[in-house]
Amino acid sequence: MPPVTDILRLQAHLPRHAWPVVQQWLRRNPVLVRISPPRTTKLGDYRTATRTLHHRISVNEDLNRYAFLVVLVHEFAHYTTFQKYRRHEPHGTEWKAEYKRLMRPFLSREVFPADVLRTLIIHLDDAPSSSCTDHDLMRVLRRYDRDPRPFLEELDPNTVFRFNQKIFVKGPLLRKRYRCRCLNNRRIYLIDPTAEVHLEQAVRKAS
Repeated sequence: MPPVTDILRLQAHLPRHAWPVVQQWLRRNPVLVRISPPRTTKLGDYRTATRTLHHRISVNEDLNRYAFLVVLVHEFAHYTTFQKYRRHEPHGTEWKAEYKRLMRPFLSREVFPADVLRTLIIHLDDAPSSSCTDHDLMRVLRRYDRDPRPFLEELDPNTVFRFNQKIFVKGPLLRKRYRCRCLNNRRIYLIDPTAEVHLEQAVRKAS
């Protein structure tokens, strides 16, 4: 028997007034939604059906309910775009139109707080390939995290931090990303300003 969506668990991760629409989607579409352990490389993903598996969406379990809904709609838009067009750019015009269409029922104060709603409406005008790359949206969504980790952009220069199981020293901002030196392998990495990081020994600085 193929796996099925854990309806009660999914409902618990969503704003209360968003659930009726999501429930209707699941009734009408053969999509398995999986709540995934936290991943640092992505917030969610979509995979097309195979001969033995349904279409699959995963969303990280550590997201607050508003961020969880945004990512779920983002990934569900990949499914509906695939159903309509088959061949298309992953985050092209067709996907953007589907993302905006699917998000429309949720654009109310019943679902999102006012600050998230304002930022989300701007976000939908030209949605990027990942919610992570919309820094304004990430900042406002983080306000609703239960125990938010600091963003890289909030650390002082030369602060030592952990990210993706490696230890780094924060360097200067180069255009859109920070130039950071990895202490594990001495390589240089360019890291997004809104990457959530762990401080090493609180406020420790590199010499």
